[in-house]
Amino acid sequence: MSKISKVLEIENCNKDILIKAIYNSEFWITIKPTKKMEAEFIAPNVLFTKVLDEINVVKVPIEMEGELVLIDKGEDGDKGRLIEFNVRNNKDVRELEGRIRVKSLSNTKSKLGVFIENFKLSSDFLNLIGGAAELTLQMKITDMLRNIEKYCKSNDLNLFLK
Repeated sequence: MSKISKVLEIENCNKDILIKAIYNSEFWITIKPTKKMEAEFIAPNVLFTKVLDEINVVKVPIEMEGELVLIDKGEDGDKGRLIEFNVRNNKDVRELEGRIRVKSLSNTKSKLGVFIENFKLSSDFLNLIGGAAELTLQMKITDMLRNIEKYCKSNDLNLFLK
C-alpha cells in the first residue's frame, strides 16, 4: 500500500511522448511545484535538482538538492508503463521511493499516477518542518500533476523532445 497516491487523467497527452518528456530536464523545470528549481540530467536516468521553496503550512524557506533516479520497468500488462524512482545524495531526504505509472486511455489522453511507498526525512529537516512533511509532499505531487495538466491544455509535449 502506498503512503501517498495521486492519479490524474490528462487530455492532449500522448503516453509515449509524455514518457520521453519525463527524461528531459526542461520538462521538470516547467512542471515544478516549487518557487525555483534547477534541473539537469547527469546520466540518462539520473535527474539532479536544486530546489528553492517555502513550505506554506509552516512558512519555512527550504533549499534542497539531490538526485532522482528513474528506473524504467517497461510495460506492466494493462496497467501501463512503470517507472520506479528513488532519491539519493540528498542531505534532507533520507529515503524517497515510489513509482510513476503512465497508461494510455487514447492517442490523446493518458492516466498518470504517482505513488510514494517510502518517505523518510533527515532528523534535522524533520525538526524544521515537523508533521507537515507528508502533507507537503502530497500537495507538491498534486501541484506537479496539475501543472502537467495545465501545460498539456495549451502546449505540445513534443516541445520537450528536441
